[in-house]
Formats: sequence, C-alpha cells, structure tokens
Amino acid sequence: MARPKGNWESTEARRTDILQSAFDVFSNNGYNGGSLKKIAKAVGISEPGILHHFSSKSELLSAVLRYRDLIGYEIIHPDATTGVDFVRDWIKLVEYNISIPGIIKLYCILSAEATAEDHPAHEYFKERYHWVLGLTLKAFQKLKDEGRLNPGLEPLNVARALTAMSDGLQVQWLLNPTWSLVEEHRGFFRAVLTEEAAHLTGVYPVQVAI
Repeated sequence: MARPKGNWESTEARRTDILQSAFDVFSNNGYNGGSLKKIAKAVGISEPGILHHFSSKSELLSAVLRYRDLIGYEIIHPDATTGVDFVRDWIKLVEYNISIPGIIKLYCILSAEATAEDHPAHEYFKERYHWVLGLTLKAFQKLKDEGRLNPGLEPLNVARALTAMSDGLQVQWLLNPTWSLVEEHRGFFRAVLTEEAAHLTGVYPVQVAI
C-alpha cells in the first residue's frame, strides 16, 4: 500500500532538518567532534530519532556531503561545451560558497580529517578530488584547444594548481575573511588565460571601446 503523501512529506522535511543541523554541527566541530547528541539537540529530537532516518553517524555524514554536493552540481556543469563556460561557473561557485561560509568550513575541516584511512569520509574525498581534477583537466584542455590557455602551460599542471590554490585560499580566508576570495580566483585565471579569454570569462573588467 502506498505511503500517505502527508507522511512522506513529513518524513522528507524531518530528514532535511537533520541534514541541515548535521551540516552546521560538522562544519563547526568536524566529524569527530560533531556528536549525534549535538545534532539531535539542534533538531529538537532524540538520538534514536536521528537513527530512525539515518542508520549511523557515518551514513549521516555521507548524506550531508551528498546533500551539499547537489548545490555545486547545479552551478558547475560537467558537460559545459567550452572552457569559457567552466571558468564562469567556477567563479559563480566561489561567490556562492562565500555567501554560506559553513560550506567552506565543512570541506576544510573534513578534508583534513579524512586523510586518515579509517575516517568515514576518506573514500568520499578521494573520489571527490579525482572528480574535480578530471573536471578541471577537461576544461583546461578545452581552453588549450581553443587557443585560450597561455602558451607553454599544460592543462594537467594548471588543473592541479587551481585545485591546490583554491583549497589553500579557502583556509586562509576562513582565518582572515577581510580580502576577496573571488578576486584571488579571478587573478589565477587572469594569469593562465590569454587576454581575450580573460575578457570573455569576465575575470577582467569589461572594457568599453571609445
């Protein structure tokens, strides 16, 4: 027999509440310091109530990461037809992330914790970095093929540099958010793209011909 619509909506709403509260707790305390007790208190239910929706703390963490990844997938389009589209999307993602600093905190804290092989997010971050590197490599290869990557630069090297720079800048920004994380990313693209490409992507101010 089909579940009544009202019950399904109520269940989904409760799961979303748990995910949002778990996101806040893990962002501020990491996985190891973010207890189910803290999450349950934030939601206003019991720990068994959380385990009714998620079988374990590690499953809840995985669900939180997937939940937040969906936002990124809506901004970064893996099937972007040009490298220019990728650069525009990357800047949009940085702009979105700084509007919700908790996202940056979550990934900075958890990615460091997850270097331990027994951490429940270890495989997730390995796969995520593999996916990000593949996405950025594909984009910079397109830019090179389009003649929009500066001569002498190899797409793989630039892709690794962008990933490393972005992660490192996020940590610095969390410690001192008085400077523009977006502008630092624009500066990276200005350094690796041809001037024409930099204007097309918007990382240079648009110049009006006189």
